[in-house]
Amino acid sequence: MKKIFTLILGTLLLWSVFAYTPTSQDLVQVRLLKTQLDTITTGDMKGKRDFYAQMKTLQEQFANHEQVNYYMNELWLYLITEMNTEKAKVKILSKTTKQDFVDQYISGFSQNITTTDTCTGWYNTMDTISFANNFPTALTIATRYREVNCGYYMPVNGDGPFQIISKDYGTGQITEATFLKAIQDFIDFSKAKHTQYKTKLWIKLTYTWFTWTWLVNHAALYNGGTITGTDASWYVATPNNPHYVFDGYGPDFTGALRYWLVPKFLKVLDWELKNTY
Repeated sequence: MKKIFTLILGTLLLWSVFAYTPTSQDLVQVRLLKTQLDTITTGDMKGKRDFYAQMKTLQEQFANHEQVNYYMNELWLYLITEMNTEKAKVKILSKTTKQDFVDQYISGFSQNITTTDTCTGWYNTMDTISFANNFPTALTIATRYREVNCGYYMPVNGDGPFQIISKDYGTGQITEATFLKAIQDFIDFSKAKHTQYKTKLWIKLTYTWFTWTWLVNHAALYNGGTITGTDASWYVATPNNPHYVFDGYGPDFTGALRYWLVPKFLKVLDWELKNTY
Protein backbone atom coordinates (compact mmCIF):
# COMPACT_ATOMS: atom_id res chain seq x y z
CA MET A 1 0.00 0.00 0.00
CA LYS A 2 2.79 2.43 0.89
CA LYS A 3 4.31 1.98 -2.56
CA ILE A 4 1.24 3.13 -4.43
CA PHE A 5 0.69 6.09 -2.09
CA THR A 6 4.32 7.12 -2.58
CA LEU A 7 3.81 6.93 -6.34
CA ILE A 8 0.65 9.01 -6.20
CA LEU A 9 1.88 11.72 -3.87
CA GLY A 10 5.41 11.86 -5.24
CA THR A 11 4.05 12.46 -8.72
CA LEU A 12 1.25 14.84 -7.86
CA LEU A 13 3.09 17.12 -5.49
CA LEU A 14 5.48 17.97 -8.32
CA TRP A 15 2.50 19.18 -10.36
CA SER A 16 1.05 21.47 -7.70
CA VAL A 17 -1.38 24.06 -9.06
CA PHE A 18 -3.73 26.58 -7.48
CA ALA A 19 -6.74 26.23 -9.78
CA TYR A 20 -6.99 22.76 -11.20
CA THR A 21 -8.74 21.20 -14.17
CA PRO A 22 -7.98 17.53 -14.91
CA THR A 23 -5.85 17.03 -18.01
CA SER A 24 -5.71 14.13 -20.44
CA GLN A 25 -2.55 13.02 -18.67
CA ASP A 26 -4.47 12.96 -15.38
CA LEU A 27 -7.12 10.75 -16.91
CA VAL A 28 -4.44 8.33 -18.07
CA GLN A 29 -2.81 8.34 -14.63
CA VAL A 30 -6.13 7.71 -12.88
CA ARG A 31 -6.86 4.75 -15.16
CA LEU A 32 -3.37 3.37 -14.45
CA LEU A 33 -3.81 3.74 -10.69
CA LYS A 34 -7.20 2.04 -10.83
CA THR A 35 -5.60 -0.86 -12.66
CA GLN A 36 -2.87 -1.05 -10.02
CA LEU A 37 -5.46 -1.03 -7.24
CA ASP A 38 -7.33 -3.86 -8.96
CA THR A 39 -4.13 -5.88 -9.23
CA ILE A 40 -3.33 -5.41 -5.55
CA THR A 41 -6.85 -6.00 -4.18
CA THR A 42 -8.41 -8.57 -6.52
CA GLY A 43 -10.77 -10.66 -4.38
CA ASP A 44 -9.69 -8.78 -1.24
CA MET A 45 -12.59 -6.69 0.03
CA LYS A 46 -10.76 -5.73 3.20
CA GLY A 47 -7.83 -4.51 1.12
CA LYS A 48 -10.20 -2.37 -0.94
CA ARG A 49 -11.79 -1.02 2.25
CA ASP A 50 -8.38 -0.19 3.73
CA PHE A 51 -7.33 1.65 0.59
CA TYR A 52 -10.66 3.47 0.53
CA ALA A 53 -10.19 4.64 4.12
CA GLN A 54 -6.67 5.87 3.39
CA MET A 55 -7.82 7.69 0.26
CA LYS A 56 -10.45 9.50 2.32
CA THR A 57 -7.83 10.48 4.90
CA LEU A 58 -5.45 11.76 2.25
CA GLN A 59 -8.26 13.70 0.61
CA GLU A 60 -8.84 15.52 3.88
CA GLN A 61 -5.13 16.10 4.45
CA PHE A 62 -4.64 17.55 0.97
CA ALA A 63 -7.95 19.39 0.76
CA ASN A 64 -6.20 22.55 -0.49
CA HIS A 65 -4.25 20.70 -3.16
CA GLU A 66 -6.80 20.40 -5.93
CA GLN A 67 -4.93 17.93 -8.11
CA VAL A 68 -4.19 15.49 -5.28
CA ASN A 69 -7.77 15.92 -4.09
CA TYR A 70 -9.05 15.08 -7.55
CA TYR A 71 -6.99 11.88 -7.71
CA MET A 72 -8.04 10.80 -4.22
CA ASN A 73 -11.70 11.46 -4.97
CA GLU A 74 -11.57 9.48 -8.20
CA LEU A 75 -9.86 6.54 -6.53
CA TRP A 76 -11.99 6.30 -3.38
CA LEU A 77 -15.15 6.63 -5.47
CA TYR A 78 -13.89 3.82 -7.69
CA LEU A 79 -13.15 1.60 -4.69
CA ILE A 80 -16.45 2.18 -2.92
CA THR A 81 -18.34 1.55 -6.16
CA GLU A 82 -16.50 -1.75 -6.61
CA MET A 83 -17.25 -2.79 -3.04
CA ASN A 84 -20.91 -1.84 -3.30
CA THR A 85 -21.26 -3.69 -6.60
CA GLU A 86 -19.75 -6.86 -5.16
CA LYS A 87 -21.76 -6.51 -1.95
CA ALA A 88 -25.00 -6.22 -3.93
CA LYS A 89 -24.18 -9.49 -5.71
CA VAL A 90 -23.46 -11.24 -2.42
CA LYS A 91 -26.69 -9.96 -0.88
CA ILE A 92 -28.71 -11.39 -3.75
CA LEU A 93 -27.00 -14.78 -3.49
CA SER A 94 -27.42 -14.99 0.30
CA LYS A 95 -30.95 -13.62 0.62
CA THR A 96 -32.76 -16.95 0.57
CA THR A 97 -30.47 -18.52 3.16
CA LYS A 98 -30.83 -15.55 5.49
CA GLN A 99 -34.58 -15.42 5.02
CA ASP A 100 -34.81 -19.11 5.91
CA PHE A 101 -32.85 -18.40 9.10
CA VAL A 102 -35.19 -15.56 10.06
CA ASP A 103 -38.29 -17.62 9.27
CA GLN A 104 -37.00 -20.45 11.46
CA TYR A 105 -36.48 -18.34 14.59
CA ILE A 106 -38.49 -15.12 14.28
CA SER A 107 -41.60 -16.54 16.01
CA GLY A 108 -39.92 -16.83 19.41
CA PHE A 109 -40.06 -13.16 20.36
CA SER A 110 -41.76 -12.02 23.53
CA GLN A 111 -44.77 -9.91 22.73
CA ASN A 112 -44.38 -7.63 25.71
CA ILE A 113 -41.29 -5.74 24.54
CA THR A 114 -40.99 -3.35 21.64
CA THR A 115 -38.22 -1.27 20.17
CA THR A 116 -38.50 1.90 18.13
CA ASP A 117 -34.79 2.21 17.37
CA THR A 118 -33.59 -0.19 14.70
CA CYS A 119 -30.02 1.01 15.32
CA THR A 120 -29.52 1.40 11.59
CA GLY A 121 -28.60 5.08 11.41
CA TRP A 122 -25.05 4.11 10.44
CA TYR A 123 -26.16 1.05 8.51
CA ASN A 124 -24.27 1.65 5.25
CA THR A 125 -21.01 2.25 7.11
CA MET A 126 -21.38 -0.76 9.40
CA ASP A 127 -22.53 -2.92 6.50
CA THR A 128 -19.56 -1.96 4.33
CA ILE A 129 -17.01 -2.62 7.08
CA SER A 130 -18.72 -5.90 8.04
CA PHE A 131 -18.81 -6.99 4.39
CA ALA A 132 -15.15 -6.09 3.87
CA ASN A 133 -14.28 -8.27 6.89
CA ASN A 134 -16.70 -11.09 5.96
CA PHE A 135 -18.60 -10.65 9.23
CA PRO A 136 -22.38 -10.54 9.85
CA THR A 137 -23.63 -6.96 9.72
CA ALA A 138 -26.57 -7.79 11.99
CA LEU A 139 -24.15 -8.93 14.69
CA THR A 140 -22.13 -5.71 14.47
CA ILE A 141 -25.32 -3.67 14.82
CA ALA A 142 -26.82 -5.86 17.54
CA THR A 143 -23.66 -5.61 19.65
CA ARG A 144 -23.62 -1.83 19.39
CA TYR A 145 -27.28 -1.83 20.38
CA ARG A 146 -26.63 -4.09 23.34
CA GLU A 147 -23.55 -2.26 24.62
CA VAL A 148 -24.46 1.44 24.20
CA ASN A 149 -28.10 1.34 23.06
CA CYS A 150 -27.08 2.57 19.60
CA GLY A 151 -25.49 5.70 21.06
CA TYR A 152 -22.99 7.75 19.10
CA TYR A 153 -20.85 8.79 22.03
CA MET A 154 -17.84 7.84 24.14
CA PRO A 155 -18.88 5.90 27.28
CA VAL A 156 -17.34 7.23 30.49
CA ASN A 157 -15.46 3.98 31.14
CA GLY A 158 -13.33 4.54 28.03
CA ASP A 159 -14.16 1.13 26.54
CA GLY A 160 -15.82 2.57 23.44
CA PRO A 161 -19.12 1.88 21.67
CA PHE A 162 -18.57 -1.89 21.71
CA GLN A 163 -17.34 -1.99 25.31
CA ILE A 164 -14.06 -3.79 24.67
CA ILE A 165 -12.36 -3.61 28.03
CA SER A 166 -8.89 -4.16 26.57
CA LYS A 167 -9.21 -0.91 24.61
CA ASP A 168 -8.97 2.66 25.86
CA TYR A 169 -10.79 5.06 23.57
CA GLY A 170 -10.90 7.85 26.10
CA THR A 171 -13.96 9.96 26.83
CA GLY A 172 -15.52 13.11 25.47
CA GLN A 173 -17.05 13.68 22.06
CA ILE A 174 -16.71 10.80 19.62
CA THR A 175 -15.30 11.38 16.14
CA GLU A 176 -16.12 9.51 12.97
CA ALA A 177 -12.55 8.19 12.82
CA THR A 178 -12.85 6.76 16.34
CA PHE A 179 -16.23 5.26 15.56
CA LEU A 180 -14.92 3.55 12.43
CA LYS A 181 -11.90 2.28 14.32
CA ALA A 182 -14.18 0.90 17.05
CA ILE A 183 -16.19 -1.06 14.46
CA GLN A 184 -13.01 -2.59 13.05
CA ASP A 185 -11.70 -3.28 16.56
CA PHE A 186 -14.93 -5.09 17.43
CA ILE A 187 -14.68 -7.37 14.40
CA ASP A 188 -10.98 -8.03 14.98
CA PHE A 189 -11.61 -8.75 18.67
CA SER A 190 -14.46 -11.14 17.82
CA LYS A 191 -12.44 -13.04 15.25
CA ALA A 192 -9.52 -13.31 17.65
CA LYS A 193 -11.86 -14.87 20.21
CA HIS A 194 -13.12 -17.34 17.62
CA THR A 195 -9.56 -18.30 16.70
CA GLN A 196 -8.47 -18.58 20.33
CA TYR A 197 -11.16 -21.15 21.11
CA LYS A 198 -11.36 -22.89 17.73
CA THR A 199 -10.11 -26.21 19.12
CA LYS A 200 -13.18 -26.36 21.39
CA LEU A 201 -15.73 -24.16 19.64
CA TRP A 202 -16.06 -23.94 15.89
CA ILE A 203 -17.43 -20.47 15.17
CA LYS A 204 -17.40 -19.50 11.52
CA LEU A 205 -19.70 -16.51 11.37
CA THR A 206 -19.50 -14.80 7.98
CA TYR A 207 -21.33 -12.10 6.07
CA THR A 208 -23.44 -14.76 4.36
CA TRP A 209 -23.58 -17.67 6.81
CA PHE A 210 -24.29 -18.22 10.50
CA THR A 211 -26.04 -20.70 12.76
CA TRP A 212 -27.91 -20.35 16.04
CA THR A 213 -25.19 -22.27 17.90
CA TRP A 214 -22.42 -20.09 16.50
CA LEU A 215 -24.27 -16.94 17.53
CA VAL A 216 -24.81 -18.21 21.07
CA ASN A 217 -21.19 -19.38 21.34
CA HIS A 218 -19.99 -15.99 20.07
CA ALA A 219 -22.19 -14.14 22.59
CA ALA A 220 -20.90 -16.32 25.42
CA LEU A 221 -17.28 -15.67 24.48
CA TYR A 222 -17.90 -11.94 24.05
CA ASN A 223 -19.65 -11.40 27.37
CA GLY A 224 -18.38 -14.35 29.37
CA GLY A 225 -19.23 -18.02 29.16
CA THR A 226 -18.32 -21.46 30.39
CA ILE A 227 -17.16 -24.06 27.87
CA THR A 228 -18.24 -27.58 28.71
CA GLY A 229 -18.04 -30.93 26.94
CA THR A 230 -15.91 -34.02 26.54
CA ASP A 231 -14.58 -33.76 23.01
CA ALA A 232 -14.63 -31.48 19.99
CA SER A 233 -18.04 -32.74 18.85
CA TRP A 234 -19.71 -32.01 22.20
CA TYR A 235 -18.18 -28.75 23.38
CA VAL A 236 -20.69 -25.96 23.99
CA ALA A 237 -20.42 -22.46 25.45
CA THR A 238 -22.95 -21.67 28.15
CA PRO A 239 -23.35 -17.91 28.68
CA ASN A 240 -22.56 -16.82 32.23
CA ASN A 241 -25.25 -14.18 31.77
CA PRO A 242 -28.03 -15.78 29.68
CA HIS A 243 -30.03 -12.55 29.77
CA TYR A 244 -27.27 -10.81 27.79
CA VAL A 245 -27.82 -13.34 25.04
CA PHE A 246 -31.53 -14.18 25.07
CA ASP A 247 -33.67 -11.49 26.74
CA GLY A 248 -36.72 -10.85 24.62
CA TYR A 249 -36.73 -14.29 23.07
CA GLY A 250 -38.71 -17.28 24.24
CA PRO A 251 -40.79 -17.92 27.35
CA ASP A 252 -37.81 -18.10 29.70
CA PHE A 253 -36.72 -14.55 28.91
CA THR A 254 -39.90 -12.51 28.87
CA GLY A 255 -40.25 -9.21 30.68
CA ALA A 256 -37.14 -7.63 29.18
CA LEU A 257 -37.13 -3.89 28.61
CA ARG A 258 -35.39 -4.28 25.27
CA TYR A 259 -33.95 -6.93 22.98
CA TRP A 260 -30.56 -8.35 23.82
CA LEU A 261 -27.94 -9.84 21.55
CA VAL A 262 -29.44 -12.85 19.74
CA PRO A 263 -33.02 -11.54 19.41
CA LYS A 264 -31.67 -8.17 18.32
CA PHE A 265 -29.58 -9.96 15.69
CA LEU A 266 -32.78 -11.53 14.35
CA LYS A 267 -34.66 -8.22 14.36
CA VAL A 268 -31.85 -6.44 12.53
CA LEU A 269 -31.52 -9.25 10.00
CA ASP A 270 -35.26 -9.12 9.39
CA TRP A 271 -35.00 -5.34 8.84
CA GLU A 272 -32.05 -5.81 6.49
CA LEU A 273 -33.89 -8.33 4.34
CA LYS A 274 -36.89 -6.06 4.03
CA ASN A 275 -34.97 -2.86 3.35
CA THR A 276 -31.54 -3.55 1.84
CA TYR A 277 -31.78 -6.80 -0.17
